[in-house]
Amino acid sequence: MMFPIENNDTFLLFFHGLDSSCETSKYTCITREPKYCQTVNYRDNFEAVFEIYDALIKEKIKEYPRVVLAGHSLGGWFANHFAHKYNLRALLIAPCIYPSEVLADRIPQVADMKTSFPTSNPEMTRVMVEVDDECLDVAVARRTLVNLPANW
Repeated sequence: MMFPIENNDTFLLFFHGLDSSCETSKYTCITREPKYCQTVNYRDNFEAVFEIYDALIKEKIKEYPRVVLAGHSLGGWFANHFAHKYNLRALLIAPCIYPSEVLADRIPQVADMKTSFPTSNPEMTRVMVEVDDECLDVAVARRTLVNLPANW
């Protein structure tokens, strides 16, 4: 098996967190190419972000033999969402597991959305939980990140 880091035909698409951008250190520290991070404003029109990311992923899937998604915090939720939709590999860095609960006070339109965090992707998914930067609520994480398939 060839890992994405060893294969320039693999495209890495990164999703930044809430109130962040393509200048986040989580993205800029990734030295491999090709890679891309589209800066979006999640607060402006949360529904439109789905369309922006969906179009971007479809474009990259046509362009590259393999696309891998990575995301931090709310971007981790989006990376997981689209990894499941398109059966893509993913790296989730301190993912926001339940945006409708955690971000309802910051993005009001998210409060009424069904924002599930599926864990059934047949492709490899890796989850990193940061200790020093942003702490993932342990109770929320336990409710989702248990009894996961072997590819997680």
